[in-house]
Amino acid sequence: MIGSRVLIGASAGPGVEGLQVVQKLRLGNCVLCDLPNDLAEGLAMARFCREKQIVLFLSELTFRGTKDMWRPGKQQLAREQCLTREQINAIICEAGESYGGRMTIGEAGGVLYWPKHYLFREVAYSALPPCETMLDARQAYLDYLRDFIEYERESVSDGPLLNVESGLVFKYHAEAGIDVLCHEALPGDPHRMQAAIRGAAKAYHRPWGTHIAMGWYGGVTVDELWMKRWKTSLYHCYLTGAEFIYPESGHLALREHQTQKRYELLSEQMLRSRQILREAYQFSLVHTRPPGGPKVRLGIVSGYGDGAPGLWNPYAWGQFHDSKWLAGPPEWGWELVDELHRKAEWNTYTVQGEHDWSGNPPYGQYDIVPIEADEDTLKQYGCLVFVGWNTMTDATYHKLKSFVAGGGHLLMFLPQLREDDDRGAEPRLYRGGDFSDLFGLRITDEEARDVRGVKFLEQSSLPEYRLPVADVDCDPRFLGNFTPARVELTTGRVLAGYDVLFGADAEQIALQPVLVENRLGEGVAMLMTLHEYPADEAVLGLARELLRVVSAGEQGQVRLLGSDRVRYATYERPDGIQVLYLLNTDPDCGAPVRVWVAVRLSGQIMVPANEMVVVYVFEDILVTAQDKCLELEAWEGSGAEMSLSFFTVRPQALVVHNLGEQTQTVSVNGESVVVVGGELVKVMLERREQPGNPGYADDFLHEPSLHADIDPRTPY
Repeated sequence: MIGSRVLIGASAGPGVEGLQVVQKLRLGNCVLCDLPNDLAEGLAMARFCREKQIVLFLSELTFRGTKDMWRPGKQQLAREQCLTREQINAIICEAGESYGGRMTIGEAGGVLYWPKHYLFREVAYSALPPCETMLDARQAYLDYLRDFIEYERESVSDGPLLNVESGLVFKYHAEAGIDVLCHEALPGDPHRMQAAIRGAAKAYHRPWGTHIAMGWYGGVTVDELWMKRWKTSLYHCYLTGAEFIYPESGHLALREHQTQKRYELLSEQMLRSRQILREAYQFSLVHTRPPGGPKVRLGIVSGYGDGAPGLWNPYAWGQFHDSKWLAGPPEWGWELVDELHRKAEWNTYTVQGEHDWSGNPPYGQYDIVPIEADEDTLKQYGCLVFVGWNTMTDATYHKLKSFVAGGGHLLMFLPQLREDDDRGAEPRLYRGGDFSDLFGLRITDEEARDVRGVKFLEQSSLPEYRLPVADVDCDPRFLGNFTPARVELTTGRVLAGYDVLFGADAEQIALQPVLVENRLGEGVAMLMTLHEYPADEAVLGLARELLRVVSAGEQGQVRLLGSDRVRYATYERPDGIQVLYLLNTDPDCGAPVRVWVAVRLSGQIMVPANEMVVVYVFEDILVTAQDKCLELEAWEGSGAEMSLSFFTVRPQALVVHNLGEQTQTVSVNGESVVVVGGELVKVMLERREQPGNPGYADDFLHEPSLHADIDPRTPY
């Protein structure tokens, strides 16, 4: 059932009673449960979920970092007293298609991102063995994971097996054998982590979803901002493409970890928390998100051997025995991607054109793409950019050449072309520095490290890439203490070179390359020919500028202008209609935005604070809904006339924007309006129920009464 519709649910209390509470309170159609150590009760739970069409996820059955059944804090039983593999499989079988999977290797990414002192204890996960190279550490981590996964699959139960993970390591979990990827949201940056899980899910063809750790990481106190953050978390998971979404805790009962204040089941705070969840569940029932995930054009590549955990721990690959493993520019590069969601300051002189497209990546989303992905997966992206570590191999180089030749755009930095994997050693360039067949150049030597600046000489052959080309009689910009390579051009073209003076000669600067472009087949490859990683302090400003240029240049046929507090995603229905989800993450202030469709701009659309707006795009006609709980039933027409029909839970106003020049007549649920080109009009919708859809129940958002003595425990 994963993937057939967005699943929104909850974590449940013990046994069948916990499941009954989730169903009675209308908290969703998926649920995370502990498996009781009682076969009859387990079968009853599975049967309940199957009959009620609730997808059942089971929490871990082994103590983390061991092969001992039932971790402490649950049932402290000897292994021989636990359910057998055959009994657990019988429970899974009873659930049938309603079984979503069982968690294993929970938070195993902590081996990389936890503080090192967590990992030198006799409980839970232990540190990886000391390694000398990046690829040895990669293999050690995969071996560590596979040992547990194989045991769980062979000795505990059949799959599918899930992880639950907060770091950037989803690709390694998929490679190790995890069947369903699960992101623990809120530890770490959700934009970055959900880009990483979505990229891994595409590369390894896995379903994915989100486990929101609201009770642990949603806030220090359960106040108004906690509630708004909870709501934003749900809808952010929705628009980024999660196939299942549920809270870990914070909806039945909660204890503030700082103050120790406890909120019980019937407290005002928990009632409101469940109301927010119930509203999201109603939306998921009423509105159909188009299949296939959001459009993504820009891929930020997770290179071969990259061991950046993405949060907390300042070491690569969880290696603590040598200072060479302390995080440096290869790991800091992942901070650069945050720039994709930041609007340029008004005084940023390098921003050019009619509009400023900074603040959101192309189509609103980017993926963190495993370089281990096959060529067909890579070709889903229009552009690939490397920001962190990469050890170049023959297989990777061949894939990148194929990607570019097929029409892709590629941006790399010279250190990502090293063939060695010892971060403490002097880099050795792949193929001795001969990249003539991809980047149109050979690296022959290097200059001394010194403070220099950069001047852009030529525009890219990609007209959308607006580089800050100016007269060379200007101050050098992007100054830094960097190390240029000596370059022999073959088919490449110098776009930027280094300089140290105000007055200069363009021909001389071209002999001192910094950025080289090469056309290969239908595509373009760019290489920054300095020996520093993009997040090195010496080139950080230049790297940010190039990432901004790429993001602006890769914008698609649908774009968003407005505050960088508004996150968005673009989906396409099977009939070609595009659906946009606009989420205002600002908790306090509404945000006006405008949608750009193939050079035509809509009127202003107000996205209320802490709210999501649904937008439909029908060529020249754009429709925005005041209330997101609606569904497009059908549409027809072209030219000067169009007919639309919607279901809607509540009466609401729709705004119809005519992006074209020709006046159009638009009929909405039988009411016709005339919309002049470039103008907009409002049309009122009366409640119109979709037959058989439970989301339209009049009392759907009303919480039935509960007994206060219900056990509110959840698995985590």
